[in-house]
Amino acid sequence: MTTLRTLTIPTPGQSLENWLGVTWQAYTAAELESLFSRRQLQRGLFSGTVRRLAPNVYAGSAHADSFQTRVDAAFLWAGQRSAIGGAAALYLYGAIDSAPQRIEVVVDHRRRMDARPDWVRVRRVTYDAPVQNVGRWSVVAPAIAVCQGFGEMDSGARAGAVVRMVATQRVSVAQLAEALDALPRVRSRSALRRVVARCAAGVESFLEWHAVEKVFVGRPFDRFVLQHRVTAHGRQYRLDMYDDETRLAVEVDGANFHSGTQMWQRDMRRDTDLASLGIQTVRFNYQDLSERPEWCRERLLAVMAVRGPVA
Repeated sequence: MTTLRTLTIPTPGQSLENWLGVTWQAYTAAELESLFSRRQLQRGLFSGTVRRLAPNVYAGSAHADSFQTRVDAAFLWAGQRSAIGGAAALYLYGAIDSAPQRIEVVVDHRRRMDARPDWVRVRRVTYDAPVQNVGRWSVVAPAIAVCQGFGEMDSGARAGAVVRMVATQRVSVAQLAEALDALPRVRSRSALRRVVARCAAGVESFLEWHAVEKVFVGRPFDRFVLQHRVTAHGRQYRLDMYDDETRLAVEVDGANFHSGTQMWQRDMRRDTDLASLGIQTVRFNYQDLSERPEWCRERLLAVMAVRGPVA
C-alpha cells in the first residue's frame, strides 16, 4: 500500500500562515519545519492559523475540516502501508454523495496504531486488500470498499451506493460476489448479497432497486423481467420491468431523467413505439414510489387485471 506524496512548494518570502491559507494539504512537522521553521510552526499553532489534526500532522485551520485534507492527514498519520477504506473509499469513488464524518484507514492486523485521532477509524485486516490510486491516495479496490462500507452506511443509502458502483462500471457483479465469498467478515453480508443479486438481474439505479425490493413485491410481480430489451421501428428500448403475460412495461421515472420538454417528447415517442407492439407502458415517479408505495402497487395490479393475459 503506497501513496503518491507531492508537496506544494511556497514562493520565496511567503510565510507559513499565508501558505497554509491557500493549500489544503496536510503536512508533517518535519515537512513544515524544512520548508519554514519550527518557530513559525509554533507561532502558527499559537495564533490558530495552523491546526494539529493528528500526532505530528498539521494543516491550515481554514482547510482543516475538509474531507480531502483529513484524508491526507489520515495517510500521514497511518503511514504508507495503509489505504483508505469503507465509506470514505466509497465517497472517493463517487458512490455516495455525502462525505462520512469518520475516515477509515485499512492496515495489516499486526500493526499497532497508537494515538488514533477521534475522526479516524482503523480497520485491521487479515486479508490482502488490493488498492488503486484515487487522486493522490491509495484506496482499497472497489469490491473491497463495498464490502467494508456497506454495513457502516445508513440503510437507506446502502443499495444506492452499490447500484451506482455497478452502473458506473467501477466494479462488476462478479467482483462483488468474489469479494463477498473471500472476505472473512462482512457486516450485513446477506443484505449485500441481495443487492448484488438484484444488480445481476438487471437493476441499474436506486429507484429501480426500491421499486422491486420495496414496492412491487410478491407473487403477482415475480414474473416481471428486469431490463428487458425490445426493438420497435428500428429503435431499441430497455424496459425497467416487463410482464410478457400482460405485455406491460413498467417505467420508474427519476425527476432528473424525465423532466423537460425534450425528455417528455422522447418518452411519448417511446411509449407510442411500444404500443405498436401491443406493449402498454405504466409510469411511476420517484415521489409516488417513495411516499405512497401501496398506491403504486394497487394501480399496477388494477392495470394487470384489466389487461389480463394477452393472446
